[in-house]
Amino acid sequence: MATLYIVGTPIGNLEDISLRALRILGEVDFILCEDTRVTGKLLSHYNIKTPTISYHEHSSENKVERIIEMLAAGKNLALVSDAGTPGISDPGGKLIQAILEKLDGAVGIESVPGPSAVTASLSISGMPTDKFIFMGFPPHKKGRQTFIHKIMESEWPVVAYESKHRIIKFLEELKKAAKENKEINKKGELEAKPIDLTSVVVCRELSKMHETVYRGEIERIIEKIKASANDQKGEFVVIVGK
Repeated sequence: MATLYIVGTPIGNLEDISLRALRILGEVDFILCEDTRVTGKLLSHYNIKTPTISYHEHSSENKVERIIEMLAAGKNLALVSDAGTPGISDPGGKLIQAILEKLDGAVGIESVPGPSAVTASLSISGMPTDKFIFMGFPPHKKGRQTFIHKIMESEWPVVAYESKHRIIKFLEELKKAAKENKEINKKGELEAKPIDLTSVVVCRELSKMHETVYRGEIERIIEKIKASANDQKGEFVVIVGK
């Protein structure tokens, strides 16, 4: 029976990959990559010669069918994302769902655990992490305010991703929503109840050369990031505590 391996790869530092992941990447027939150029750097670093096939959020239905046909024909495949664990805020989940619908029971799907920006950021946050909510990337437009209000309403720490293009905007939206927060009082009336966002952690470029972690009050974090153009580059993880 053919197997699709879901392989976690480094979120930055190329040393953050397991021996098992390296073995699997070297043994499968093909590697499905979000970006073959990005994965090519990892494979070249470890002298892995396995051929790659692109698979990303814009891949056609024909590409999905081709992948399913390869598995049905007995080919072993590995699925990787550009960074971290496939299926976590990336299109890998849709592919796995399609494979389960077409080949459930006829193909193995096996996890090869590895890095994830969610767990990496939580591990250094200093917050209680026995319970948390992961919300992925905020919508760019429609649903963005709903997304932000759900963060305000959560009784547990919330983890979200944001890009360099919108990190300042996102933090300022959180700040505004916290100040304008309202709750229903005992009389059933809406009343102002601002939230003091003093337990916020923003992680930038985790595991990379320019890794930076900001902690504390959201307004101060915004000031620090705004003060340096370099601090506005890279990938961001935002944790909002309570």
